[in-house]
Amino acid sequence: MNWSNVIGLTFVVLLLLFALLRVERKRMWVVILLFVAPTTILLIIWANFYRRWPETLCALMIGSVFAGTWWFLYGRKLPPPTTENIKVWGQEDVPKPKVPDAISLQAEIERLKLEKAKVEAELQQLKGNGKGGQNI
Repeated sequence: MNWSNVIGLTFVVLLLLFALLRVERKRMWVVILLFVAPTTILLIIWANFYRRWPETLCALMIGSVFAGTWWFLYGRKLPPPTTENIKVWGQEDVPKPKVPDAISLQAEIERLKLEKAKVEAELQQLKGNGKGGQNI
């Protein structure tokens, strides 16, 4: 029995089991279809081709014991995975934009109205000059 194979296969088994334990229930079929099933098929083909079934079964047992121990000691206390728990890396560093309140927005509208009235008065004054707005 080659123990380096057992250690490597144990990590593969742990990765598969942790993926199955911590995936959102609605998306379980995606993980099984795209990750667990292909990895399991490749593992079976490898074990059958090289006749490494003892190492594979030993790694499966060791990985199951480790994953089960983790699950009973820590994993079952975790909140169930949901889409609300998912955070994109770097997203927590970006400050959220500050939304102005209605009072400040109303004050800004009033300020803009006054500014518009001044600009229109100035425009009327320039047009009333009779020279098309040009002071020569």
